Amino acid sequence: MFVAKKKDGSYFSLLDWKRREDMERITKGESFYCPACNSSLLLKQGKVRRIHFAHLNKSCTASSESESPYHLEGKVKLYESLLQYNQPILEHYIPNTQQRADVYVETNYGRYAFEFQCSNLPAQEFKRRTKLYEREGIRPMWIIGQEKLGPPDNNDSPLKLSPFQWRFLQRPSPHIQPFILSFCPYQSIFTYHQPIFSINSSTTYVNSMTSENWIEQPGISFQKRPIWKEHYLHYKKKWRYEYSFYKPYQKLRKYCYGNMNIPLSLLPSEIGLPVPSFYHIHTSLIEWQAWLYFDSIYHMPPLTLIHLPSVLKNFRFRLKSTDISLRELPLVKVGAYEDAIVEYLNALVEIGLLERETPTIYRVLKKSLPLSTMEEAHKQDQVVLQTLLRTKQTTD
Repeated sequence: MFVAKKKDGSYFSLLDWKRREDMERITKGESFYCPACNSSLLLKQGKVRRIHFAHLNKSCTASSESESPYHLEGKVKLYESLLQYNQPILEHYIPNTQQRADVYVETNYGRYAFEFQCSNLPAQEFKRRTKLYEREGIRPMWIIGQEKLGPPDNNDSPLKLSPFQWRFLQRPSPHIQPFILSFCPYQSIFTYHQPIFSINSSTTYVNSMTSENWIEQPGISFQKRPIWKEHYLHYKKKWRYEYSFYKPYQKLRKYCYGNMNIPLSLLPSEIGLPVPSFYHIHTSLIEWQAWLYFDSIYHMPPLTLIHLPSVLKNFRFRLKSTDISLRELPLVKVGAYEDAIVEYLNALVEIGLLERETPTIYRVLKKSLPLSTMEEAHKQDQVVLQTLLRTKQTTD
């Protein structure tokens, strides 16, 4: 930490002193205390880390994490990048919640607590801190260290997002697309990552935009379009040949063969379609759509009506049975997993499998094309995806 309390109750910031000799003169013989827990602090002046304060013992009500050199550097650069706003406060302590924000800022739009996170944080602790800030009317701005995501602005390759990294996804309002915000202290660059498609629970294609400044109301305009189509088709081909035989798919494989009389490797090409709200569901796209399709659509003959409430009921049964799992996204305030289900049904409409009668009623137009060989399945995957993308381009 960089801010400490002196004996007289005044605050002392190490960032106020540019020259080391001046700081050493001022701090000589002075005692410093933590603004949160009032315990004694030690001034550390190593060669690797920035000069900083550290607790003599590791217990503190405001923080339980040790700060790496990357984190310390990040706090400083983040603070400096926010100086354009009205009096940002470094390491601001909030007594009501016993939290210490890395940087605190007040603007015309609201109050913000910036948390620059570089180490893994348990889900419950992330959620707890978020709720405490929100209870005080403060919007937490969780920012992940760019080193946790890889080089910034790399749209050619997908990101491998862990459950911890997914928790940084934020969407405060319907007018803002979901994004993960990262910060690189070495370049003082913010990067907004918009997830647009995941081929499994971690490998995710994103559109990225970098900025030297934090954008308070990001009407983000992503210019680049990542090339994920070829990767997706390659992955689905490999899924048919290899992944579908893995142990985690044993229940789905048994269900598919026992109830549909087809091997899982030859599941219909209409399963595994990209949908905008995919991020609400942790289970891979192919898997959750397979359960939905087999439970609610596969056996239905042409002209049968499918009711959305029944589809949702079947999906919730799979959630309860842990065949499908959702993501906990504390910073996403808009939408829900049900949106992804509706979007999938609408995708089936776009490729001509279903017809939408009302907002909650669909009619089956035709049966899925039966697949006999892997080669035939791969070709049909290409046809279905191409049809869907062409239809989207026409309607957009």
